[in-house]
Amino acid sequence: MTCSKSRIPAAFVCLAAMAMLCLSAGLRAEEQTKPRQPQVVPPAKGHEVPGAQQPMPKPGAMNPNPPQVKVPGQEIPEPTVKLKEGEVPSVKFDTPTYDFGRVRSGQEITHDFWFSNTGTGPLELLKVRPSCGCTTAGEHDKIVQPGQSGKIPIRLNTGHASGPIHKTIMINTNAPGEGAAVTLHIQGEVWQPIQATPASASFGRLTTDTAASASMERKLTVVNNTDEKIKITKVTCSNPSFKADVSELEEGKKFELTVAVVPPLSTGPVTGNIELTTTMQDNQKMLIPVNAYVTADVDVTPNQLTLTPNRNGTVQRQFFIRNNTVNPVKISEQTASNEKLQLNIVETQPVGKAYRLTVDIPQDYVVAESGDKITLKTDNPNVPNLIIPINQVPPMGDVTKQFGMQAGQNPGIMTQPPAQAGQDHAGHDHAGHNHGATTPQPAQPQPAQPQPAQPQPANGAGK
Repeated sequence: MTCSKSRIPAAFVCLAAMAMLCLSAGLRAEEQTKPRQPQVVPPAKGHEVPGAQQPMPKPGAMNPNPPQVKVPGQEIPEPTVKLKEGEVPSVKFDTPTYDFGRVRSGQEITHDFWFSNTGTGPLELLKVRPSCGCTTAGEHDKIVQPGQSGKIPIRLNTGHASGPIHKTIMINTNAPGEGAAVTLHIQGEVWQPIQATPASASFGRLTTDTAASASMERKLTVVNNTDEKIKITKVTCSNPSFKADVSELEEGKKFELTVAVVPPLSTGPVTGNIELTTTMQDNQKMLIPVNAYVTADVDVTPNQLTLTPNRNGTVQRQFFIRNNTVNPVKISEQTASNEKLQLNIVETQPVGKAYRLTVDIPQDYVVAESGDKITLKTDNPNVPNLIIPINQVPPMGDVTKQFGMQAGQNPGIMTQPPAQAGQDHAGHDHAGHNHGATTPQPAQPQPAQPQPAQPQPANGAGK
């Protein structure tokens, strides 16, 4: 049988069409065997099913209604003025920034910030918030009618400040939009009649070796910023651990104050005040703080172990032993007053410089009523024993009964003695708000605080 040439292409076309039909039928069969994914339709607002999983937001999407966090003391009161339709209040201050120039320390700054209601409805001042306690607002106009003016009196106590200072006052009103809040500014420079540079004699952190050196001293420059010439007639120190001497660099205008330690110094914070008596008419005396912190030869951090009740399983605590001397220290023995506590100590820095103590505390361990302790024996003659006291936080019921706390409040757990507010061991000022280069205040008597480990009697310690 023979075929003509014209029939060959037609046969190929027929075969290709049949193949496409078979492929299409197979794809439709595969789609029918796949399980259908249910279409998620978000419920209408107000008809959400409790406990039902809500659709996750897209990555990077912002929550249009973020939760509002209320800070105590910063809530803005609701307006008491009811605006009528078409009434829109607006506030405009004559001078939102007041520069008081250059004033002497201790001088009180007063200023009235005047404002006008440039809107069409009654303007209400909801809150006036100075940035810190040294700035206060007096009795001010609270409701101002359209076209009328009002004032906000402000007082700034410069105290012991020195150098440039800047304060702000936040004003909240019932005006709409971005005009509802206005920030006022008060700024200037404060100078002191007599000024010491640096403002305090700080020896920082000392070891017992350096504290025993009579060569430890600090030099301060005392400058008279007034027109009159003065003399420093007397120099005294409130703490016998320090001594001070003064010499004149420029007649009646500039002096050098030399402060030195008087060994031996006790371990822990050592503070005092140097008092300068001058011939200045209205500022005869000047106090300069002096401080140091003397570490023990060997100390441990943290210096106590505080446990919580109802622990879930075995817990582990770590302590770091530091040798503050130039000679190596060896820890020969570590014991606990309760045998349930497992102790392990390793040397973290060679030649007896630092150690790490790990304490494993089982779940059934209970601190004795009289308290437990961990004892580390060293070969340092000044600190033969390091003692780590162990105590337990009372149950929440006992705490609430003792302190009158409400259920749900956390009394807090302190594993280390808190540092004095605003100071480190060197007595440096860390005050949060800025008064400029504030002159350090005279040192105050310090409350008793747990000190670094002290030498313990060698006989019977740790038994």
